[in-house]
Amino acid sequence: MFNALLRLGLAALICFGIAAYVTEGDFSQVSRAFETASSEASARKRDRIAAKEAAAEQPAEKADSATRVVTKRSFAQPMQSEIVMTGATEASRRVEVRAETSGMVASTIPKGTRVNAGDVLCRMKVGDRAARREAAVARFKQARVDEQAQARLSERGFAAANNASQARTSADVIRAEIKQLDVEIRRLEITAPFGGVIEGETAEIGSILQVGGVCATLVDPDPLKVVGFAPEFRVGEIDLGSPGTATLATGQTVSGTVDFIAQTADPSTRTFQVELAVPNPSYALRDEVTAVMTLPVGTTLAHALPQSTLTLDEDGEIGVMIAVDGTARFRRVEVLRNDKDGVRLTGLGDEAEVIVIGQEYISDGTTIDTTPANETELDNAS
Repeated sequence: MFNALLRLGLAALICFGIAAYVTEGDFSQVSRAFETASSEASARKRDRIAAKEAAAEQPAEKADSATRVVTKRSFAQPMQSEIVMTGATEASRRVEVRAETSGMVASTIPKGTRVNAGDVLCRMKVGDRAARREAAVARFKQARVDEQAQARLSERGFAAANNASQARTSADVIRAEIKQLDVEIRRLEITAPFGGVIEGETAEIGSILQVGGVCATLVDPDPLKVVGFAPEFRVGEIDLGSPGTATLATGQTVSGTVDFIAQTADPSTRTFQVELAVPNPSYALRDEVTAVMTLPVGTTLAHALPQSTLTLDEDGEIGVMIAVDGTARFRRVEVLRNDKDGVRLTGLGDEAEVIVIGQEYISDGTTIDTTPANETELDNAS
């Protein structure tokens, strides 16, 4: 019976450890894992109460017997403290390049094309603008002749001075009209404002682009940003320019530096946006890929223990059971990291005798009989 209960308890704790490991900072999933573990803790509480009631009915010599447990002497060791956040990659810039004048599309470039700043993305037909410019140039030449003639007549007193002024104004108006047509003709070529890659479909050849119509969507993935959200109680540990790494869902691991920390928290999650800038000159890294960002934030002393040592008290607080002078004591802990080798946690001081087997069947204050763990038992417990 004891072995069956032991296996059930260990299975529940392993599930809890896996949930915390997989979520890597996804607070909603961690919350659900804690709720499940809390439910199991309540069941264990009922078992303990039942065990105590049964023990009270036993003869005095049996009721006073100590519970046998296996312990491990654990020492705090320096560990690189990290903040782990779940997020996603983002392009540095994403712009819908739009038309500044209207016209029929004569040529475009296909999606996926890598372009440089100034490259033509869409070209529209000139239409009647060339003829209108030629007519304006001819009128301007005639206006200049009239202006010069009126100026000579005014100098000799054969014409009023305001006639020369009117002729000069007429020439200036036509000159401005020519400049406006030149700007409009230049706008028929829609160019890339920066280097990047064309994302999605471009405007169709033969379609009419109006002012503000989308020619193409341009994405700049260099540097690529990895965006995560740090909890409010740890954001103060992050510095601009500090190094970090990210593991992408594609299996790639990248390195970069923190180039943005939000000043204001998200009101719904109370987390702060953090961006890691990752060089991506070859465009090998893609936009909107799920990522796990890891930021080293200093060194701290932590205990390395099997995940199975984690348990919950009757209030649902996570911790471990330790042995103190033949008595079991519950100690609340903070889990800093989960990995395949176990957990790294704080809250036990520099040294502690941790109960690694049997902790699920005792409570704070239980009299215990301790046996040091060997390597085989530790492997089985983890």
